[in-house]
Amino acid sequence: MHQQEKNIKGFNLLELLVVLGIISIISALGYPNFSSWNKEREVRRAAEDIKALMKNIHTQTERGTFAYVQVLFVNDGNNLIVTSKGMTMQSLATKMNDMTDGWNANPNSRCNTSGTNYWDTDIAGDESEIGKLSYSITLDKVTTQFANGQGAVCFSRNGKFYDSSDLLAASGSTPYDFIYLCRRELVSCPVSYKTIEGEEENNNNDDNDSDEAPSEPVDIATAVSVEDKPTDVNVKYLRAVKWGRFGNFSVSKWNGTSWVE
Repeated sequence: MHQQEKNIKGFNLLELLVVLGIISIISALGYPNFSSWNKEREVRRAAEDIKALMKNIHTQTERGTFAYVQVLFVNDGNNLIVTSKGMTMQSLATKMNDMTDGWNANPNSRCNTSGTNYWDTDIAGDESEIGKLSYSITLDKVTTQFANGQGAVCFSRNGKFYDSSDLLAASGSTPYDFIYLCRRELVSCPVSYKTIEGEEENNNNDDNDSDEAPSEPVDIATAVSVEDKPTDVNVKYLRAVKWGRFGNFSVSKWNGTSWVE
């Protein structure tokens, strides 16, 4: 008795070409959305990584591990490198008690990125317990508002000292309180700090207990609570990492018309 032959069919060439064509069309339509999402994700992730690094080293001052810390931003044209450094309570006390030390003689140089070899995290080395509390991240997908440059901001416990240097220092050493991030497809982010007229804050890094009268109002370049409007309002994937004397780290995003957190 013969078994009935099964009617088995596969794809013919025409059907296969139709399926491949449909897949190609769907891929072509979906790729721009995926590419945009991926670029946005990279900038968002970089901003959150920087925020986490800054928050972590600032927390070390509140815990008493460090008395004074620095966050250094270096944009070398290929990467944005963010590094944290710290000075112990003992080191800071020694400096403050030595009136001949540059710490007291030249307060505006405390956060300098060159000529300051007093960071215990540098002196101790990466493998020491103190050195392990220093962190560095290298970001090759994003850039900032300055190209081929650097800037630093420094914090201390309870906001006693709040300093900056290089491209993050405004007139009178008033620190800018945010940094911009955008895709490295641009040389630098199309945003610059605004200059406003105001009275310079009496925070020249001393105890701020002086009875001297405040200085006359001067024109100072200083950051404000709301980020500046980009020169190119259509720039995509633009974010800002914000901070303050007492920490308060946050990230905001430019949505094309305003900054939102």
